[in-house]
Amino acid sequence: MSQQNIWEYLKRLLIAVGIIGLFVVLLLFAWAIINVLLLIFLGLLLAVALRTLAKPIARYTPLSAQWSLVVVVLLIVAVIGVSGWFFIPEVLSQIELFVQQIQLGINQLQTFLAQYNWGQQLLEQVPGGDGGLPISNLFNQFVDAFALTLEGLANTLFVIFIGIFLAVEPNLYRNGLINLVPPRGRDRAQEVIAGVIQILRGWLLGRVISMIAIGIVVGVGLTILGVPLALILGIITGLLEFIPVVGPILSAFPAIIIAISQGFMQAVYVAIFYLVVQQLEGNVLTPVVQEKTVSLPPAVTLVAVLAMGGLFGVLGALVATPLAAVIMVLIKMLYVQDILGSPRKAGENR
Repeated sequence: MSQQNIWEYLKRLLIAVGIIGLFVVLLLFAWAIINVLLLIFLGLLLAVALRTLAKPIARYTPLSAQWSLVVVVLLIVAVIGVSGWFFIPEVLSQIELFVQQIQLGINQLQTFLAQYNWGQQLLEQVPGGDGGLPISNLFNQFVDAFALTLEGLANTLFVIFIGIFLAVEPNLYRNGLINLVPPRGRDRAQEVIAGVIQILRGWLLGRVISMIAIGIVVGVGLTILGVPLALILGIITGLLEFIPVVGPILSAFPAIIIAISQGFMQAVYVAIFYLVVQQLEGNVLTPVVQEKTVSLPPAVTLVAVLAMGGLFGVLGALVATPLAAVIMVLIKMLYVQDILGSPRKAGENR
């Protein structure tokens, strides 16, 4: 091998090592700011929702896209304000009763378990199972709760502003991403971005339909069963429905604990009711909604929620399913279609 070939080889090797090193540095940087990236993704979801709501206004009125977006934001603020005016006092009063009922239910459960040896052993394994709360920990818990509240408020404001900025000037950010792609691939990049937006829009529509339907069903069902605080429990169930698979399971625990305060059999009836609702949601409502919006395999949904929730907590669980849907679209379009050469269906990704 000549000296020139050796230098050429070394040059290519250094370039390859530099590219790999840069890629690793970018991955480490992304991991370091992963919470910010997840919040930005939530902002993207909000932007997609706002643009989706503004689209029919811009189509059927003389208003531009930006002014249609202003109308949507004002309508949302008005709806939240009116709802707050009429429902917040009732909800706050129910929350107070909710806490009392939860505590009563926990006391009833402890009394029931204390009757058996296995129950006593189980209670001993629960931190603070003796019912005592050291006074020295009260201040620390208050500080932690206050810090979490501030963090949640800051994250919410961040997501809102990111969503509004993305919704107001989507072409600015879309063109910025496309300009990072070589000229010959920019048309395809446009199609990929359109496919991602379409899948997010469909996923959001499906979630909203499921949240409203399940919230109403649970609220009405618990009212019929005579469970106290059916309104607040229906709201909790509807909100947790945003997290597929795990959310509906978590929503059952407060209702069951409250029902325990009315008797063991009442708790059994409520547990059966939630089980039936979850089966109907998983086998009837979700397939029908996904057929009209976006289809995501149940196994993928479960793995995504558990993995992201385990790695990044509540924030990871919130974005797990839409992020999984986006990744599936990217794999389908960039790998299956572009690299493997799988044919596209008519009108797909346009």
